[in-house]
Amino acid sequence: MAQDNVFHAGERAVQARAEVSNDWLESAAGFVRPEMPQQHRDFFENLPMLFLGLLDPAGRPWCVPVFGPPGYSTSPSPNTLVLQRAPVLSDELGLVMTPGASIGFVGVDLTNRRRNRMNGRVQRASEGAITIAVDQSFGNCPQYIQTRSLAPASGEPSDASGRCSGLDDPAVRRIVETADTFFIASRAASPLEGGNAGIDASHRGGRAGFLGINDDGSLSFPDFSGNRFFNTLGNIESDGRVALFVPDFETGEAVVLTGRATIDWSAGRVGAFTGAERIVDMVPEEVWHATATLPVTATLAEQWPALDATGTWDEVRLAALKTDGYRRFQIVSKRMESNTITSFYLTPADGGPIEPHVAGQFLPIRLQDDDGPILRSYTISQGPNGLDYRLSIKREARGRASRLLHDRLQSGDMIEVASPAGDFVLDDGTRPIVLLSGGVGITPMMAMLDGLVSALRGGAPRREVYFIHATRNGASRAFRGELEAIARRYDWLHLFTAYSAPGAGDRLGHTHDTEARLSMKELAELLPFGGYQFYLCGPESFMRALYTGLRDMGIDRSHIHYEFFGAGELDEPKEIGPVVELPARATITFAHSETQAEWTAQSGTLLETAEAAGLKPTHNCRSGKCGTCATRLLSGSVHYTRKPLVSPADGHVLTCCAVPMGEQVEIGL
Repeated sequence: MAQDNVFHAGERAVQARAEVSNDWLESAAGFVRPEMPQQHRDFFENLPMLFLGLLDPAGRPWCVPVFGPPGYSTSPSPNTLVLQRAPVLSDELGLVMTPGASIGFVGVDLTNRRRNRMNGRVQRASEGAITIAVDQSFGNCPQYIQTRSLAPASGEPSDASGRCSGLDDPAVRRIVETADTFFIASRAASPLEGGNAGIDASHRGGRAGFLGINDDGSLSFPDFSGNRFFNTLGNIESDGRVALFVPDFETGEAVVLTGRATIDWSAGRVGAFTGAERIVDMVPEEVWHATATLPVTATLAEQWPALDATGTWDEVRLAALKTDGYRRFQIVSKRMESNTITSFYLTPADGGPIEPHVAGQFLPIRLQDDDGPILRSYTISQGPNGLDYRLSIKREARGRASRLLHDRLQSGDMIEVASPAGDFVLDDGTRPIVLLSGGVGITPMMAMLDGLVSALRGGAPRREVYFIHATRNGASRAFRGELEAIARRYDWLHLFTAYSAPGAGDRLGHTHDTEARLSMKELAELLPFGGYQFYLCGPESFMRALYTGLRDMGIDRSHIHYEFFGAGELDEPKEIGPVVELPARATITFAHSETQAEWTAQSGTLLETAEAAGLKPTHNCRSGKCGTCATRLLSGSVHYTRKPLVSPADGHVLTCCAVPMGEQVEIGL
């Protein structure tokens, strides 16, 4: 069969375990050619750099780039490629480039995600030129490639230098743990006779953090769904020796290492890493930290879109610290912000890292009182700092959770915390920002402002910010000192405060700027309304009045963002969507509970169906606005009876506002 000539025994073994059909392999074998088509020749000749797999005298693979001025790579014929420059670090690593030596190539156009590969052998090496004879030439799909904007680097190939290092080196660790791309070289078992048994070079991409350093000094990375050739994994199955080139595209630095790898197929470990189909573990034998390894600097333009459905090792570690989706946190301090609002500072009780959030998101929590568990979601009132969460909570006279927090829980007490969630976050543009809040609605605005300050310190461009807040009086006003301190430091922050019922100690022009309920009249006098992004949070009447006023003044819907927990939406959609035909009956399977229930039009949402079946699923708002009820959609499809304001992760469903679209639906409850 054709596949036997294209794929070696290690590749075929992995393909068989991955249940790749013989029919598919027979068709795929036709994509692997013994010579390069013209488009591949042109492609390799015009790239600013290529990534190679070569062996050292001990037979260990190394992955390194080669680059030079235009013309450094030429293809005089379909079965030859000539390099006019030596690969980076070739002398330091003792790379073997004598006639007959195996070599693997991968070329990636970072501007458009084109990718092609070639495996071959050195035909001759003389007078600074290396001629490679082609064994296999084939293209690859654009999956997992991040596009980048390129600019010439100042260095020449001769400027590249490296030193032996280790994964405990902070510079090495930074590059590895922040990488969203690396290149990998692997080899088949000896003898390397060419054809399908040689050296391969390949590209891997993921979210920053998909390449992880383990406590024992090994590395791990996920194997996502790909072209099913399994060239790299087949070589690992055959021999196990691999090498990584992990670039920092912005500085030109790289981590270059060689070692031995194994494949972990275990369901538990694979299932813990979102999107993974296998896990590859590598034990490094030699690690180098190199500089000036690239001919360009490259800034990230666009992440591969499907990466949102993949994980990172930090997420795996954090998930392992949770029980039933929650993790114990300790209240380390409480601070009164006003006569009704208190801030609670929370840190992980297990001493592990804190789960990152985006400024403006909320935190689902679980409390316990004499009547059982209480589920609530509160906005995190500060930007991410890697140390703690701050929840600033208003005490409600009839609020079961808020009274428990304010009146009974003290520093040192424990609560349970789920993952931060929510879509009420700042846009990533440069337009001026207006933060409009009423009462405790100030909390996401404080987080957004904190996030803007951190971004500015990190080099982001400044944005004009109008922080406009409405409250009753000075006693109910939260964060006054914190806001005024920020305004003294940054002239781009403009504060405006409205008191609707000033107290005896309040002074107009000193403690507040107007004595009235905040209305469009004050906003019209304060703002020029030129291209602003508006963010609203507060009581329902406050938000409805301001939203309507902004729309009446011609502010486009896309420029108004809000956090809303009232009934319906501030602006009901004008367009009527297509009619959806729902089944008369459906069987809902709750996989984790090993329970089934029949759904009809009278059953309501999946959440209501689960409750009617005797289950007690986690939920909070029951209207698609908090994300607490999200669970995995294992099979079937669903329809949202109203558009949720929180977008569930890929493969998940918000049970509080979803109904089945087919006769069979299975969810992870």
